[in-house]
Formats: sequence, structure tokens, C-alpha cells
Amino acid sequence: MNKLIPIFINGKKWVQLSQLSKDQERKLKSWLPVNCLKKIFFNGIELKDCVDFETYEYWFKSSQVYAHKQGSMDF
Repeated sequence: MNKLIPIFINGKKWVQLSQLSKDQERKLKSWLPVNCLKKIFFNGIELKDCVDFETYEYWFKSSQVYAHKQGSMDF
């Protein structure tokens, strides 16, 4: 799984879920609390389905650890 690079808007780091694969987007959306997705305006463009990078990074690392543990159980 590839990690997204955040975009900087108004001094804060964001990622847009539409940049993820459909499977990753589905998994992250199911993990996120309700109302966590934000609409961000940047240079007159509305970016939908954004989440702050810290939240995304925590989910990403947690997913990597879980996948690693699952893989090490296969024998």
C-alpha cells in the first residue's frame, strides 16, 4: 500500500480520499468517525472528501501493522 503525500492548505496538511485506491478509500471511510471528512477550498476549487493528514497517517500505520500481523500468521 502506497502512502499519500499531503497537500498543504492554510498551514495544515490534508489528503483527499479520492486519491486512494477504491479499496483503501472504502476501508478508511469505514474506519473514520462520522463527520470527519471535510470540504476544503483551495484557489477557488472545492476539494471534497478531505481528511487531515495526522488522521490518515494514523490509519495508514495501523493498517500496515494489522496487515503485517495477518501475514505473519499465515503458515
